[in-house]
Amino acid sequence: MALNKEWGWPYAMFCALSISLCIVIDILQYSAVLSFLPQGLKDDGYQSHEISAVVGSYYWAGFLGGSCITSWQIRKVIAMEEEPLKWSHLKGHVINLIIGLMCGAIALTVEGLWPTFGVHFITRFAQGFLGAFLFFFSFFLSIELFQAKSFQQRIAITMSTMALHCAEVFGPFFGASVFMRFGQRAVFLTLAGMSLFGQLMLFIVYITLPGDTERYTITPRTPDNPSEKTPLLSGRELKRERGRAARRRWRELKNMLTTPMLWRSVLVVAPAAMVKAALENILPLFADHKLKYNEYEVGLCFTLIAVSFLTTSIIISFSWGFLDDAGQNWFVTLSMVFLGITSSTLLLAYMYGGDCNLLIDDLLDATPDCAPYTHSVRFFYLCLVLFGIASAGCFTPAGYLIGDYIDSLHNPATKDAANGIWNTLWEVGGCLGIALSGIPDTRNWVQEQVLMASIGMVIIVCAFTFAWVSMLADDEDDEGGSARMCCVPKETSEPWTPDADYTPGELTP
Repeated sequence: MALNKEWGWPYAMFCALSISLCIVIDILQYSAVLSFLPQGLKDDGYQSHEISAVVGSYYWAGFLGGSCITSWQIRKVIAMEEEPLKWSHLKGHVINLIIGLMCGAIALTVEGLWPTFGVHFITRFAQGFLGAFLFFFSFFLSIELFQAKSFQQRIAITMSTMALHCAEVFGPFFGASVFMRFGQRAVFLTLAGMSLFGQLMLFIVYITLPGDTERYTITPRTPDNPSEKTPLLSGRELKRERGRAARRRWRELKNMLTTPMLWRSVLVVAPAAMVKAALENILPLFADHKLKYNEYEVGLCFTLIAVSFLTTSIIISFSWGFLDDAGQNWFVTLSMVFLGITSSTLLLAYMYGGDCNLLIDDLLDATPDCAPYTHSVRFFYLCLVLFGIASAGCFTPAGYLIGDYIDSLHNPATKDAANGIWNTLWEVGGCLGIALSGIPDTRNWVQEQVLMASIGMVIIVCAFTFAWVSMLADDEDDEGGSARMCCVPKETSEPWTPDADYTPGELTP
């Protein structure tokens, strides 16, 4: 039996909104302070690597939390018997989200009451560690709480992706607005209040989800469905069956770690996360020392990225189903190339209308003595919009790709492990971007530009690697479909039932 995940649209949208709000609150803990915290620490005399340590502790802790989750899920794949997905499994994930938000609200309150350098570092580290769990369970629910390959599932994945990235880039504008009106403490306390509201919505989702004895769909038995009950076995047969089951679990783990279907999604999300995290750390400092922007104007820059990202993601969610596999692969490849080009040229946009030798002058003297030229501000804003469009073209399809792969798996432990690997490597990309952004001097525009251009080239290389891996994934999918067709009995008027000598775990051609 399989879970019946067909919901009415109002309830489906409420669940998707609750999951997305959890992601929004989680990411706002990181992004809402970007418009004022780096500048504040710089004014207090801290160096770029110290600022990156405070800002990046969120990402580093997220990587640590993701590694813990992934290690535990891989252990479950190896050591535990396969069980069918149950409603209690999904409801347990909802409870984990509520607990994570509650702990995050406590950390936000502490950070708001005692905003020192050490408290910022420790609380943001705790928020990042909890955030890894929040994003892991949220993204899993956005996939598994809805019918596979349905429009509801695609909308839920799109909402989760938009929630993450819009909160990440719109957060500085939100934080700057609250900061300039009410002060730094109000930002953290406002986020804590939002966390309480998110917990309430998730609690409603928890109490309205079915129990383990409700909403199931009867599915015919197939020879590759190990979840069906088997007859009682003798001691020797039981030992033999346990050995076969152990080998099957190791084979399942090996297949998961070597499949191109998983790694092509990682090739999209990890490099994109690296450039996005680097820009989020560099842009406030660049706008401060080169463009003379205040906190509100820095927030406006991030808002332009957020709006363009949101709009592009909505368009992609409606048009993705009309593309065939080749079209989807080409779309992602070109989006990655476009993101690489945009990130390489973004910080040059303010030079539009100036002398050609400006870059040479800055190489010799990087002091902030150049005001934006005529029309250069508009061109700089246009490049921010293009960066948001290119980011959406990478992150949104990456969610669809990993969602398709997770849906193709049967074992809940394997689903969790694949989701954990993907989320953890996403965090790796973000951590690397944050670490690299600490290399340039806080007032050296040339070093910042060289870093962004280098990361852009890396993304372009990853784009062509993605195209190659996608061809392998398509070949694997075709071969898997052919193998399944060989092993599934021909259609008859009655469901397939195993022969008397059928042994679980072995397929008969």
